[in-house]
Amino acid sequence: MKSSSIAKASRFAKKRSVAIAVTLSVTASLLLTAILPVTADSSKKPTRLTEEQKIIHLLNRIGFGPRPGDVERVRRIGIDKYIDQQLRPETIDDSALQAKLAAFDSLGMPVAKLYQKYPAPQVIARELGLRRRNGQPANPQTPNTTQPGAQDSDEAKENQREERQKILAYYAEKGLKPPATLIQELQAQKIIRAVYSERQLQEVMSDFWFNHFNIFWGKGADKWMTTEFEMSAIRPHTLGKFQDLLLATAKSPAMLFYLDNFQSSSPNATLRGNRRRGQDGQLQPGSGRPGRGLDDPRVQERLRQRAQQRGVGGDQEMTPQQQQQRAQILNQVGRRTPGINENYAREIMELHTLGVDGGYTQKDVQEVARCFTGWTIQAPRQNGSFMFRQFMHDDGEKIVLGQKIPAGGGMKDGEKVIEILSRHPNTAKFISTKLVRRFVSDNPPKSLVDRVAAVYTKTGGDIRQVMRTILTSQEFFAPENHRAKIKSPFELASSSVRALGGHTNGSRPIAQFIGKMGQPLYAYQAPTGYPDRAEQWVNTGALLERLNFGLALGSNRVLGTTVDPKIVVAAASSQDTRQLMDRAIKVLLNGDVSPETRSILEKQLKEGVPVKGELGDLSAKAIRRTDGVENEELMMTQDSLKGPGGKGARQDQRALRDVYGRRGDRQAAASPVDPDLARVIGLVLGSPEFQRR
Repeated sequence: MKSSSIAKASRFAKKRSVAIAVTLSVTASLLLTAILPVTADSSKKPTRLTEEQKIIHLLNRIGFGPRPGDVERVRRIGIDKYIDQQLRPETIDDSALQAKLAAFDSLGMPVAKLYQKYPAPQVIARELGLRRRNGQPANPQTPNTTQPGAQDSDEAKENQREERQKILAYYAEKGLKPPATLIQELQAQKIIRAVYSERQLQEVMSDFWFNHFNIFWGKGADKWMTTEFEMSAIRPHTLGKFQDLLLATAKSPAMLFYLDNFQSSSPNATLRGNRRRGQDGQLQPGSGRPGRGLDDPRVQERLRQRAQQRGVGGDQEMTPQQQQQRAQILNQVGRRTPGINENYAREIMELHTLGVDGGYTQKDVQEVARCFTGWTIQAPRQNGSFMFRQFMHDDGEKIVLGQKIPAGGGMKDGEKVIEILSRHPNTAKFISTKLVRRFVSDNPPKSLVDRVAAVYTKTGGDIRQVMRTILTSQEFFAPENHRAKIKSPFELASSSVRALGGHTNGSRPIAQFIGKMGQPLYAYQAPTGYPDRAEQWVNTGALLERLNFGLALGSNRVLGTTVDPKIVVAAASSQDTRQLMDRAIKVLLNGDVSPETRSILEKQLKEGVPVKGELGDLSAKAIRRTDGVENEELMMTQDSLKGPGGKGARQDQRALRDVYGRRGDRQAAASPVDPDLARVIGLVLGSPEFQRR
């Protein structure tokens, strides 16, 4: 019996090692062809693209690839007319998409409403009396799990479980949801728009501009502000004037919080109605407007309440140490030292407008930072709306890039900076270079960049006219730029679903696949955004995940997303894998595949490849890694799903369904897919020709 088990394990290990070796061989081939410059194979490229190649190239560049029937539709109306339609998205009926997005309540809510409907678990814990404001247990007998190693005890785990269930029950009872729902809905709407929208160029531009003005969802209050940032600052201006887009992002509370400008104030700021500081640096209690100083009973009462919320009681029950803590809280306004934060000033020039070599100096950074003092947020963790506070503003004269900004301008100082930067010739060059890189080549042709920059300058930064220049240029349809760009994971996932006539509800599994392929949506922490070059996406690990995604999608194992394998089968015999491969190449690649790729695919099909089709590790750690977001409420819910069995786990799962609903990860109705057909589809989706656009 024992020898039989050993032999069985040995056969399994051998089969697995062969599958891995074969998969790695394909991946290595994909890696090589992806890295090699397209121009290296220029001898094999035609001198000009056929009409059908042009159409597919256009659909891949200004959209997320063709759906069945799209090529014929564009051929019928003509390339020029299709481009003109896409440049005017307001003329395209997209009501079917809007109906799909109606399920996401958060998309149309103001920030203040999001705070109410999607409160953090810590807030609920305090509301229920489980936690104090500082995160410590409200009950002194409850173990403090914030101490190192404290979470490992059985008692601590049981307390955490009970606390979690109470919090989830509160969410369900009050009709509330955790903040993690916000990023799930953001990711879902982004995927759904890419797959279904008729306004494909607008979706590509929304993706481009969000990445250009990147913010990180996981940073504090931006969990509640990122939705409005995309819906109000980015999407309305994707094809408008760049100056309007720049101003909208500058005033966005999400950007102000992300780059800390909401805290930036003049070192000589006067607070709350000209309450000035004395020589010792402390506020003068009676120097402000009547009833607004620290000596006002109303202010004293508010501060007393805040002290109690932090676990500091009334005077009679306080220890000397607690009395000292309360005194510190009462004087916290006086202890704040105003100061200028240069983060946004630096990034608006380096990343948003002029570029790293844009000709500005450190002095310019300082002057721009002075101009944006007072651009802040009203109640960042409650209201989340833009406001200008005059008392925080440095109202002195500034000189930015050689242009004088007179004293006394107030909020107009920042608006003047927006005007100066948006009209600067280096901004025209920088923005034009990024757009040409996105739509034409990783190595933007200088001649085209110069022409696009000239149009930008002539039209005052009209993005629509800039895009028209790019899309109607000879360089755009040049053979050397055909399939010259590597699809990002988001583009690959969206184009794969579209190519197979698929459907998706945008739920977590497909978003997680995108994250595992290297692009967690809304979760890139640096303000640079994801680099738009092949090197960002080309590595062995990422390409293995791409191949795994194709196999999973082809076998309908991506929960919440289904494809129609009949598109590939058609007249081909499902028993003849060679015919299936030919048909898949015809449908998914328009028959346009190199002999090298065909040879590799046939070899892979013959030797076999495992249809893995799974996300693998679904632990909280893995979830945070693929989402790129560290957040307590997401970890809380995922740990509940993967925790130990028993009554407690079942209660957790029922509570989660009550809070999140059942939409998220449910598998849409899908027929089983023949393994050979799934393998063929996955391999073709993993081919270099499909990975490129």
